[in-house]
Amino acid sequence: MLEITSVILWMWAFLNLPVDEAIIFSLTSTILVGIGLVDYFTFQIPLLFILVGAGVAFLSVLIGLTYLSFALWGVFVGAIIPLGIMGFTWFITKRQGMGYGDIQLGILLGAWLGPVRMAMTLFSASLLSLIAWIAVSLMKEFDKDRAIPLAPFLAVAGIGIYIGSVYYPGFFYLLIIE
Repeated sequence: MLEITSVILWMWAFLNLPVDEAIIFSLTSTILVGIGLVDYFTFQIPLLFILVGAGVAFLSVLIGLTYLSFALWGVFVGAIIPLGIMGFTWFITKRQGMGYGDIQLGILLGAWLGPVRMAMTLFSASLLSLIAWIAVSLMKEFDKDRAIPLAPFLAVAGIGIYIGSVYYPGFFYLLIIE
């Protein structure tokens, strides 16, 4: 599954993006697909994948593909805001709504996508996971304590938002507050 998905993403990247951007996209999307698959089966996000992904995001800043401020604001949206929501949820319900691996994945995605696309990714992933939870609850019995991994939804949403921003850059430009 990882290999087939990665080949498709790599082919799309090298056919539609400049070479440096295609390399960063291909490496990052492969890491995201790997994280999503591992989390789906184990509810664990390997730290090694996060570290390699952070290295790719750092490389993107080094070669000038991403501005450092853009990456830092993306990290804020991708990690600090969800961490605050996680803390608030725990304070109210005394239950942990998401794991710390999801926060680490938010750091990686935020550095890659930037603040606007990361906010859209969080919203999209939350919506997709809610739809999946409802579908599973309809097929099986309803269980309010049923856990579903968030990383696959973050990976799909992040890759989808990035691809969408290539085809509809004007839409994403309108979302940037100046």
